[in-house]
Amino acid sequence: MYSLLLKLKRRIKKLLKVQSESRQRPNKSFQSRTFKFLLLVVVSVLVGVLYPGESLYDPLDMPRKGEMSIEDIIAPFQITVKKTDRELKDEIEATKLSVPYIIDYDTNITNNAYKGLERFFKIVDSLKKKNPSPTQKQIDEEIKVISSQFPLLSQTAIIQSLKKDNLKKVYENLKEIYQKNIYKIGVLSDQFSLPKSVNKNVLIRHGEVQNIYSRNVLYPVATANLRLLTALNKLNATDSIDVEYYYLIGRTFIQPNLRVNMKEYKKRLDESLASISDIKEVVNAGDIIIRSGHRVSERQARILNEMARILHNQAAHKGWLQSFLPLLARIILVFAIFSCLYLFLYFFRRDLFKSNPKLLALFLVFAIQLFLVHLLSIRWELSMYLYPIVLLPILTTILFDAEVGVLSTVVLALLLGIMNRFDFTLVLMTTVVGIVACFTSQHVRKRSHFFRIMYSTAFTYLIFIFLVETLKLSPQQDILALVVYGLINGIITPILALGILPVFESIFGITTDITLLELSDLNHPLLKRLALEAPGTYHHSILVGNLSEAATKAIGGNSLLARVGAYFHDIGKIEIPEYFVENQLSLKSKHDDLTPSMSSIILSSHVKKGRMLGEEADIPDDVLNFIEEHHGTMVQSYFYNKAVEQGADESVADKFRYPGPKPQTKETGITMLADAVEAASRTLDDPKPARIRNLIQRIINDRFQSGELDECPLTIRDLTKIKEAFVQILIGTFHHRIVYPKKDKTEEE
Repeated sequence: MYSLLLKLKRRIKKLLKVQSESRQRPNKSFQSRTFKFLLLVVVSVLVGVLYPGESLYDPLDMPRKGEMSIEDIIAPFQITVKKTDRELKDEIEATKLSVPYIIDYDTNITNNAYKGLERFFKIVDSLKKKNPSPTQKQIDEEIKVISSQFPLLSQTAIIQSLKKDNLKKVYENLKEIYQKNIYKIGVLSDQFSLPKSVNKNVLIRHGEVQNIYSRNVLYPVATANLRLLTALNKLNATDSIDVEYYYLIGRTFIQPNLRVNMKEYKKRLDESLASISDIKEVVNAGDIIIRSGHRVSERQARILNEMARILHNQAAHKGWLQSFLPLLARIILVFAIFSCLYLFLYFFRRDLFKSNPKLLALFLVFAIQLFLVHLLSIRWELSMYLYPIVLLPILTTILFDAEVGVLSTVVLALLLGIMNRFDFTLVLMTTVVGIVACFTSQHVRKRSHFFRIMYSTAFTYLIFIFLVETLKLSPQQDILALVVYGLINGIITPILALGILPVFESIFGITTDITLLELSDLNHPLLKRLALEAPGTYHHSILVGNLSEAATKAIGGNSLLARVGAYFHDIGKIEIPEYFVENQLSLKSKHDDLTPSMSSIILSSHVKKGRMLGEEADIPDDVLNFIEEHHGTMVQSYFYNKAVEQGADESVADKFRYPGPKPQTKETGITMLADAVEAASRTLDDPKPARIRNLIQRIINDRFQSGELDECPLTIRDLTKIKEAFVQILIGTFHHRIVYPKKDKTEEE
């Protein structure tokens, strides 16, 4: 998986034509200039269109919800504010809930229940009067007569009724229970006859009378029977009765008398829905929308947005040009701001301006920053103090330097201020907090240094929010909440920058101090291989690193880059270490059996092999350049002279040259000198300070006169400082030690 990602990264870098800074050449071609101009235009258009303050055609000076109005805003015409889709949907749902189901109370069924109960007792009473002392046969006949007229009545209830004396009391008790407990509200046919609804109420029409009841008080026949039994048990507690007998009689005549009238319900629902209007509010011309010094409420913000929409429609009716002007103005403002950035880079940072990939990386940082601000401000409508505005200052400072970081911060502040309705507080916050983040992001050489950025930005947020919100006379509780927002922002945003940074380093070939420090670890796999497989070369590289670091620090260069580059400059020797003198343990050299030209090819191959090994290990280009440039185009004098001695023509010198290129930076030039000085210093029999100084001067003069330093920006003054730094290191390396006296034989024994 890692190898696939590495290949993908190389393809992207090849597509973007990413090169290290030292390998870039001023490209004044029409294609390069066109790319820079198109990049500026495309970015300006995208930012102008995709990053509006709130709406693309809203006036930039129109206050938003929660902001303070600096003047009275009067409606220039009648403004009709319509309800949102959400509001209409909510109102429709509320209307559906407000219209209860219509239930008709059937009085006929209720009366039939009373009449059926009364008729039953009259028949029984008449039969009892007709046969006061009936025989068993007569009783059976009476039961048949009653059962034929009341088929639902149980035979047990009929027999008991024929034996009861006071049937009038039974009738009166059951009728009273019917009136108070059963038919006072009514009975449904079953529990499914009333459709389910969130509305907990129903409307029961009893003749001309309409009453609202809770759904909970309605019950089906089965529940009505239970209510009958409950009422009978209560009656038995005060007036001893035969509950079972009463229940058998009473349940027979209970019939459902409530019927859901869906037709009437739908009619009323349709009438209620038809009465819903999509107009929320009408503001007449001349009405004051908001007074000066007041904060914009949600209602006022909607009125202002509707006014802006009407103004845009009016402009659209006048022609497409009039409608396009606000958008064009946005794009021109953004174009002007980014043009100022271009001008600064052109006059003061030409190295960055001439690199199209780095310009693309810079604009990509802007894009990420604006996207996050847009996400938090427009999509989520969070507080301004949660905008991650220090992301751009941190990234640009670490990727480039504090100078570019400060300028980019000012450009970002102008963009946010203009595109967010000229919000001066946002401009001031971006400038102050961003510049602090720039200065604390300098010289970040460890991941832990991001804690320094967190502390400084969080503290700056705290002070800024307290001062600004106090001047705005904000409530103390609001200030405390905003301070917490700032502290959270100051901690989270640097962590976000830490996660994004490696992507830019890898894709755009930008080498930061953090990467260099990671590579300076001697436990790096390539350096460990070098120590095990080519220990002489490893020791040589460490000494060259010390020399390069000291000399680079003396002239004000990137000493960390010089040291790391020196560590890796000879990794190509890992493949065939025995062909290099520092790794040869025997007196006989491998080159004794080879021709000079073949030896030259073998020695030169370590440059190409080193580059290949470095690319496979994902070493940055700025470090890999040390591999190719530390020998420049120098002639391998030993093998060249050997070839001449064997009869070769002196014109073949070019065949014995290293492939180059010549050193392009101060750091690679110093490493070339350090490499030669360290190797030559080993040949000194008596390394006295004067001899060391003369040796260093001779090597520097040789490289200078041969033109190997022509393409790197080292001056004569720099070379003098480099020589002194080399002298100090080598004198310390070859310092004399005290000769300890030998012990005599007796003491040794």
